[in-house]
Amino acid sequence: MRLLHLQLADYRNIHRLDIDLPPGAAIFVGDNAEGKSNLLEAIYLLATMRGIRAETDVQLVRQEALDDVLPAARIVAQVETRAGPLKLEVAIVARPGANGQLATKTVRVNGVPKRLSDAVGRLTAVLFTAEDLDMLTGAPSLRRRYIDLTLMQVDQQYGAARSRFERVLTQRNHLLKRLREGLARPDEMAYWDGELGKDGGLIFQRRAAALSRLGVLARQAHGELAAGEQVEVAYQPCLEPLRADLPSMTADEAAAAYEAALAGSLGRDAAAGMTLQGPHRDDIRFSLNGLPAAGFASRAQQRTIALSLRLAEARFLREVRGESPLLLLDDVLSEMDAGRRRAVLAALREADQMLVTGTDLADFWPGFVAGAAVFAVKEGSVQPLVADLATPKTADS
Repeated sequence: MRLLHLQLADYRNIHRLDIDLPPGAAIFVGDNAEGKSNLLEAIYLLATMRGIRAETDVQLVRQEALDDVLPAARIVAQVETRAGPLKLEVAIVARPGANGQLATKTVRVNGVPKRLSDAVGRLTAVLFTAEDLDMLTGAPSLRRRYIDLTLMQVDQQYGAARSRFERVLTQRNHLLKRLREGLARPDEMAYWDGELGKDGGLIFQRRAAALSRLGVLARQAHGELAAGEQVEVAYQPCLEPLRADLPSMTADEAAAAYEAALAGSLGRDAAAGMTLQGPHRDDIRFSLNGLPAAGFASRAQQRTIALSLRLAEARFLREVRGESPLLLLDDVLSEMDAGRRRAVLAALREADQMLVTGTDLADFWPGFVAGAAVFAVKEGSVQPLVADLATPKTADS
């Protein structure tokens, strides 16, 4: 998979961008807050249909454009895939709302309007950012997002189940509160347990199977980045009794197990007024050399673990889809010593196409720079620093 051409209009701090992208590696260099991260995040939005670092979609529209008659951000990409040419267009249109501005996101695939859910995964991409370290030390929701965004790019059934689960969970929790207040009967729960069990079981099973494979790939990737250190990834489903055979179960078997767990915990759920078991409370544990990574790994080690998880994600997507995703690496070499930087750049050579950002070109190994196209980013503008983008130099030239 290769991104050939990218156009941005009024996205974040980028007013206008129209750029051809080369195969292999492209390095984007500039000071902080110039637009490097925004460029990568715009591409990632095309893959996942979700904005990163934005509480609402209206924050994706360039602030100066919000005073326009029809304020909107637009992202257009021409992509070469194994299945043929692909054109993706996303528009984010802002409008006044009762409590401030709102935004509506629409998408076209090869010129045809599509639902957002149907556009997810047409382009596959993996994004590494400095915020990935929070995945190790922060709230479980960040770790759940890692596996969700990975699976949603390659499994439409998972994405649909994920959306339905959230809606049904809200309904079940509402009924639990009514049950606690004596305004509902226990037998009213059977329908919602069945619906929640069906989608929750599928989520449990797909997460378990994917994380089992991602754990193997993460160990391999981490071994390439930091020889002598061993990373472990362990899925912690919120299901009682815990089923060690979740990865090998069918979705129906996992659904039956979850529905039984919901029935068994009805008393506790009603007392709490919420559903206490389910994939919405899952977690993932990361360890380094047998110790919790959050508490015992150094900052540089945590960064290497986070990158190994992204490399594992890229390899997983390639296994499932049969073609490599775009690799988007934001400030990937920060806080690393020279040896670790070189190991990271060597491990990245397997990618068909990668976009890497940094504040100083000197941070990159000269052999890597020699085989890459280099761009300067300043105030939302991107300019090439090499003459021929179509045929960038190779490391041997």
